[in-house]
Amino acid sequence: MAQTIRLPFVTLDVFTNERYAGNPLAVVRVPQSQTISQEQKQIIAREFNYSETVILHDEETEYRAGASRTIDIFMTDAELPFAGHPTIGTACLLGAAGIGNEHDESQIQGTIVTKTGPIPFRYDSITQAAYAEVPHNFHIHKRHLSLAETAQRGFAKLLSENIVCPSPFVSIVKGMTSALVQLSSNEILSAVTPGQPDLGDDLDRPWHSESSLLCLYFFVNNGMRANGTVSLSTRMVVGSLEDPATGSAALGLSAYLAIQMLQDHPRSDLTSAEEHWTSRFEIEQGLDMGRLSRIETEVWLNRTTKEVQKVVLGGSAVKVMEGHLSI
Repeated sequence: MAQTIRLPFVTLDVFTNERYAGNPLAVVRVPQSQTISQEQKQIIAREFNYSETVILHDEETEYRAGASRTIDIFMTDAELPFAGHPTIGTACLLGAAGIGNEHDESQIQGTIVTKTGPIPFRYDSITQAAYAEVPHNFHIHKRHLSLAETAQRGFAKLLSENIVCPSPFVSIVKGMTSALVQLSSNEILSAVTPGQPDLGDDLDRPWHSESSLLCLYFFVNNGMRANGTVSLSTRMVVGSLEDPATGSAALGLSAYLAIQMLQDHPRSDLTSAEEHWTSRFEIEQGLDMGRLSRIETEVWLNRTTKEVQKVVLGGSAVKVMEGHLSI
């Protein structure tokens, strides 16, 4: 008879500092002395039934600034190479329990290793927020969703009539694609419902394939705040499902808008000695689900080539439950 393994877990609400808001996440710790199979990881994710579950390969010693930890990210039916809210949730969990450096104990830095590669992060114990420099391979697909096509594809008339412009498809990394649908107002955004049509044909490979995740990311641009940060309201829909916070889609939208802002900016400002152009965004998602999430992003572009140099994802997380599971 196979031996039962007991593994500690915690659940967190991510991209919020209030319990029962944001996007739920389960983090299951697997100590060095234990090994579980791919099938067991998938079963655990299916049991939690969250949008994503993290398998954290832990070490026997407590987490210290500068250390790295490896994670696997699972949906209920598949593993993901990267996802935003699992990365931020794990960074907050490690940072909150970690030991800071001798120069500034409030700043805990480290690395989370995902299937897309190592992700450096910084946790601020004062604001209780984590910021991760995310691997990216940003791509704008050749295809756009035209205004006429939205009606043909079965979008609700109210939405089709209030889409601001043709909608681009973007991928922040290969396998994670979003259709960016800009709406005219937050009132129209509130009218979005799950059950939107499938749009996954004729997109650029290898950024998109049959196994890729494709979402509709509806957004409203609320304008620039006094501090220079762009305010956005969003909703993310995949088929019949809606997600309260989607870091990868938020990064794709931010990168696309940053490029548009740089293209539209007066040439006189481009004489700056800095080689990069930095844009910051504050994104609200999940309001109409009753799970308000606040996502921070930062995009660095090369001023000359307009290529994405760096993307940073930020947010808070709060612990909700903890215990042990048996497998």
